Amino acid sequence: MEKKVNVFLAVTAVLTMIFGCFAYYFRNAEHDSAQTGDIAFPMCEYINIEILRLDVEIIPYDGKNIRVAYKNEVPLALELGDNRLTIRESEEFVISLFAGSEAEFGLYLYLPEEKYREITVYTGGGNVSVRGADCEKMTIITNSGDISVEDNASLVNLVTSTGNILLDFAEVVHDSSVQSRSGNADILIPEDSSVVLEFETDTGECVTELFNGNVYGSYKYSFNGGRRSIFASLESGTLTIGERDGA
Repeated sequence: MEKKVNVFLAVTAVLTMIFGCFAYYFRNAEHDSAQTGDIAFPMCEYINIEILRLDVEIIPYDGKNIRVAYKNEVPLALELGDNRLTIRESEEFVISLFAGSEAEFGLYLYLPEEKYREITVYTGGGNVSVRGADCEKMTIITNSGDISVEDNASLVNLVTSTGNILLDFAEVVHDSSVQSRSGNADILIPEDSSVVLEFETDTGECVTELFNGNVYGSYKYSFNGGRRSIFASLESGTLTIGERDGA
């Protein structure tokens, strides 16, 4: 029996080597490197991104067109219509055995410095970073990726399963929310902001110097008149509330 197992393992190893050589020799040169793109689009008010594990960075700039720059294992499908730009991973099947370092992969969305109606990002394992984008409503949902939103003046709904969240308000927007199952969240607000903070958790806690000590379970705290509400739900993580630097 042992002899048969050894023979099987030897045959498997030889077949693996043969397949590797075959795949390299007959590879499609078009797919030897990761798929890349840098495409310009006219202005639209709705942005929708749905991808699996690319990091996403949204960057306001002083140009006139929306630019999408990316590097990925497969092409992205980009569609413009009804005042909406939609970005998805292509359904086209692409073999990319020699695509290079995944650390270089990413999606960079350059947005003209205009007011947008809605920005929505769904990603599985990718991190999402937004700085200073101006829109009426922003929704970011990840599975394990971290979320960072800085210089924010938009209504935001930030949701992750195991990632961490940073929400840095340039101006607190009423009904903004953060939700994480096992990750941590940091919320930074300008000095003297009029806020109601509603916090709920299972085993997590809220830590802040804005009011006394650490709190657990469900909690609501109003300061400076409480005109604008922030909701945070962290099942087991730690929520930290602080004043933003330079406020």
